[in-house]
Amino acid sequence: MLSWLSFSKGKKGLVGIEVRPDGMAIAVSEPAGGQSHIRAIDYLDARAAQRAGALKAFVNERKLEKMACNLVLPPEMYALHQIERPSVEESELREAVRWKVKDLLDYAIDDAIIDVFEYPSDALRGRPAQVNVVTARKSLLKELIRVINDSGLVLSSIDITELALRNLAQPFEEDGKSLGLMMMRENTGLMLLIKNGSVYLSRRLDADMEALADPERKSWVGQQLALEVQRSFDYFESQMGQAPPRRLMAGSVVNEAELLSQLDEALGLTVQTLQEDKVGLPDDQLASAIHWVACGGAMRKAAGGRKSV
Repeated sequence: MLSWLSFSKGKKGLVGIEVRPDGMAIAVSEPAGGQSHIRAIDYLDARAAQRAGALKAFVNERKLEKMACNLVLPPEMYALHQIERPSVEESELREAVRWKVKDLLDYAIDDAIIDVFEYPSDALRGRPAQVNVVTARKSLLKELIRVINDSGLVLSSIDITELALRNLAQPFEEDGKSLGLMMMRENTGLMLLIKNGSVYLSRRLDADMEALADPERKSWVGQQLALEVQRSFDYFESQMGQAPPRRLMAGSVVNEAELLSQLDEALGLTVQTLQEDKVGLPDDQLASAIHWVACGGAMRKAAGGRKSV
């Protein structure tokens, strides 16, 4: 993979890593023209017990030591809450929301890592200002942090899947217009509505994506996912006062072509998957949905504006 060899000459850029139950998706970006371009992607097949050794060997082989790393958490490792924004200064916001979400947690507040990101003001429809709050268990993150630090990478930030996908969508956005994004795995997925670099709506989905390969079941699965998209669009318009998207960026780790076909037929809007050239990937690198989150993690600086967890 020549992309890795050419990239290894310098240490600038960012490594995005998404940890999954069966492995780690990795993307490496470098700055170019004021933006972050993805230069290389990979996937390491490694379950929990093999992660540390696999990542350390990978970093050494690709000569990525001392590069900054953005670790992206999978949805099952955190919760996302929307609450009324406390009337405090920005510097005090994280501590203020800490006590507001205390009763929403099923674990001790002392074991919670908490971060915030803003809720779009033009979606309030007369409601008080809101804020998005991310909560994660400190005890669950410690091992992942150790794996990154022991690999030779420098952990610079921790992100969540929604914001990594927001970063990925940035090159595809049009000013003032909303964009839908659907990313599916084998049985679960996310539906996002994004505008002007902000996440307006995030919904977690359930679907048997393997069924899209079954002629007798694919239509039903496609219809159910199209219905979820339409429900999201309807809520976006009626409850948030926003014009629904005319474009949907969709991808799946399995049966992606059939997913695109089903959505295109059912929704009557522009449905497309990731265009590698838009994020700077070389011709010898093809990004499937299994790389999307890692790519978005590596593009974090381009989207900017958020503190680490």
